Amino acid sequence: MSITRSTIAAVSITAGIAGALILSSVPATAAPMDNGNGGNRQGGGGFTVQCDFSHSASVDPIVMPGHTGMSHLHEFFGNTTTNENSTGASLLAGSTTCSDSNNLSAYWVPALYQDGTRVAPVSARVHYEGRGANVTAFPAGFMALTGRTDQTAAWGCATRGAQPTFGTSVATVPTCDPGSRLVAQITFPQCWDGTSLDSADHISHLVFATGNVCPTDHPVRVPQVVLSVSYPAAATGGSGVTLASGAASTLHADIFEAWAGNSLQNRISGRGGQRPAVAGGPQNGPQNGP
Repeated sequence: MSITRSTIAAVSITAGIAGALILSSVPATAAPMDNGNGGNRQGGGGFTVQCDFSHSASVDPIVMPGHTGMSHLHEFFGNTTTNENSTGASLLAGSTTCSDSNNLSAYWVPALYQDGTRVAPVSARVHYEGRGANVTAFPAGFMALTGRTDQTAAWGCATRGAQPTFGTSVATVPTCDPGSRLVAQITFPQCWDGTSLDSADHISHLVFATGNVCPTDHPVRVPQVVLSVSYPAAATGGSGVTLASGAASTLHADIFEAWAGNSLQNRISGRGGQRPAVAGGPQNGPQNGP
């Protein structure tokens, strides 16, 4: 890491006390999911992992490591052991709600309230966009936080059998018709500085590509993570939606990457498929191999 964990923790605590739990102001260098034909575009395509809702807690192992009750309420997906003390190593020793049991990563978003009542999410669809020999897997322990901008976060409604339709402003939540479900989507950048597992603001070690070309100070292409969180019918959307972090416009998400062995690189490179979860519940980790 180019920044020590203690330095990051100190900055995070100061930020949290000041009320700035989300420090992500992503440079608007390109629109999410840019499909241009720039110089270092790596094929495109990708894969999706379904991760069921795991648990809720007022902790944040990235922004407020080691502290409980100092963060707003979060909804966690994937790794079932995620808490204020989570590390890459502890996640790899945990278990997961994800459909690929090699994926022991943790994902979380602020709790959602419909007209003042908390509505727990159902699941998160985690898409890793980008494949090819020159796309690099996240190392275990990689952390990032993004959202709160129209470039990185959106609200939409999904109907079974159809792609969700998203709005253009994160400040506006659509009212979903009966039979459709509210969806929150958060998009992470795809260009990494190549050294930092985290940064003081938890996002500047990642930036968006411009025309699908990564800048020289963030030269390493990593999968672009798009997190889509689905809610039950009780979350009808509209102006009654607020978040534990504030207004609907504060929508954001965190990722804490932990894939067993070389499984993520194998999936990116097309050298292996997922290890599916067996019937009966989440799978334990770590497990090696594709």
